[in-house]
Amino acid sequence: MVTVAVAGASGYAGGEALRLLLAHPELEIGALAAHSSRGPLGSHQPHLAPLASRELVGLEPELLADSDVVVLGLPHGASGQLTAEILAINPDVRMVDLGADHRLENRGDWEAFYGEGWSEPWAYAMPELLRTGQTQREILADAKVIAAPGCNASAVTFAAQPAIRAGIATGEDIVAVLAVGYSGAGKALKTHLLASEGIGNLNPYAVGGTHRHIPEITQNLRLAGGTLSGLSFTPVLAPVVRGIIATVSMPVAPGTTPSDVTDAYRSAYDGEPFVRWSATPPNTAVTTGSNSALVHAVLDRDGQRLTAVCTLDNLVKGTAGAAIQALNLSLGIPEETGLSSIGVAP
Repeated sequence: MVTVAVAGASGYAGGEALRLLLAHPELEIGALAAHSSRGPLGSHQPHLAPLASRELVGLEPELLADSDVVVLGLPHGASGQLTAEILAINPDVRMVDLGADHRLENRGDWEAFYGEGWSEPWAYAMPELLRTGQTQREILADAKVIAAPGCNASAVTFAAQPAIRAGIATGEDIVAVLAVGYSGAGKALKTHLLASEGIGNLNPYAVGGTHRHIPEITQNLRLAGGTLSGLSFTPVLAPVVRGIIATVSMPVAPGTTPSDVTDAYRSAYDGEPFVRWSATPPNTAVTTGSNSALVHAVLDRDGQRLTAVCTLDNLVKGTAGAAIQALNLSLGIPEETGLSSIGVAP
């Protein structure tokens, strides 16, 4: 068995990673660590009954480095220094960061959206990423350190990349509007995340091109061949716990037909175990709890633009599920192992 330690085990992302690891037949859960939370895990993650009596320990690099794999579910900017310390102790350990610290290839992008503290980029945990040259699966198969994608970035990437890859869109003038569940904001106590503020309310945030997933989206879509100018990205907190629905609009090449759009999206995800074409616009309920993303696209009535819709569970395919899928590839395990494509509905 491969032993997996989880840092940030008391948070939403870390807890979701643990839920998936409990169902994995070839991975064994090791040390459970957190920054400030202490006591039995059951007092922080009561739904993880098999781990309820396990004690949380501090983020000690020596303890974490003693595992075969370390999964880090820490706030953005908190992983870079810790991962460097772990690798200094055990260069052979595998690591998967659920935060943003190792996603961005360009230091300038990190500093513009996150500030100081850029860390070296790791293999990006999106096997379905459409790119020229070496496939993302080939990159992940050789990777020992892996960066999980951002949930919003995943939804927009899945919605936009088939059109760009097929050449019916360039990636210019993309407009993306997303409804996002509150778990995507993390577990930290903030006034605008209280139930009294969120229930019955739709709350836009990071408006005007300021959301931190923007450079990640542009990085992904440039790999697919896009020019990426004029990306408009607006997320809206919706009064649900889980789920993202991304509605993405982009101009298409003159003469593009409805069948061109359908063919581009069907062929892009043909044979994919988790990212699938949907014959109708999907909703979030059908992907809740699963590692699936559903994508539908249609040519607009005037033939000038296409509209693509992607839904996924932000904690599974948007974060922890993508991480486990990529870790499976890294370990030489079938990528579907321990992951379900079946949603929970109603």
